[in-house]
Amino acid sequence: MKYLILIADIDEFNPCKSSLGDLVKKEYKIKHMPAFDFSHNGHDCTAVCFGIGKVNAAMGAALALNESNFDGVINTGWSGAVSGVYKGDIIVSDSCVECDFDLTPIGRLPGQKPGQEEYVYKCNNALYNAATSVEGFKHGNLGTGDFFLTDKERRDRYKELFSISAFDMESGALGAVCYLLGVPFVSIRKISDSADDVGVEDYTNSVSTDVTAFSDIVLKVLEKI
Repeated sequence: MKYLILIADIDEFNPCKSSLGDLVKKEYKIKHMPAFDFSHNGHDCTAVCFGIGKVNAAMGAALALNESNFDGVINTGWSGAVSGVYKGDIIVSDSCVECDFDLTPIGRLPGQKPGQEEYVYKCNNALYNAATSVEGFKHGNLGTGDFFLTDKERRDRYKELFSISAFDMESGALGAVCYLLGVPFVSIRKISDSADDVGVEDYTNSVSTDVTAFSDIVLKVLEKI
């Protein structure tokens, strides 16, 4: 099987690459994006760093998926806690939604996109079952928006509207691309902060100290597929 591993931030991507060590076979670029190939548990993988935010996520996923045929897409990175998860937890996506997509003034539901039957993107069953079978991994709904969430009121509003457990800046956009292209997708995020007024400090500490977070996640999931 062949999997595309999508990582937003270069500060998440480079530690992942370094901690995979001799598993890394080749380093190169896909268009403008850093990439490397590795194999584990009989699976061939391409990891790509696409950049932070929804536009970069959608563009990066589309460009990378255009390069080769993949059996599935796995996204990983840091997320802020919203409900039921805490710093250091790992959460597998039940679904992903773009919380900041808002056409409610013209009568649409929060997050709803005209012309799309689905706008809450459920993850692939096989990838979900593999990821949630890893001991200690939690699961829940992920919310996405183009900002670093530090506002408690907005956090609580998204919790009420979308029943999300964690918030990030990419998973909803990646889910949208994979949904439209018919590619199996799951997002598996590690909690770095509490999405509140101390979130930036907690995030910075997580990035600087937990350098094997995403290689550990990817390898454990590949071993369950």
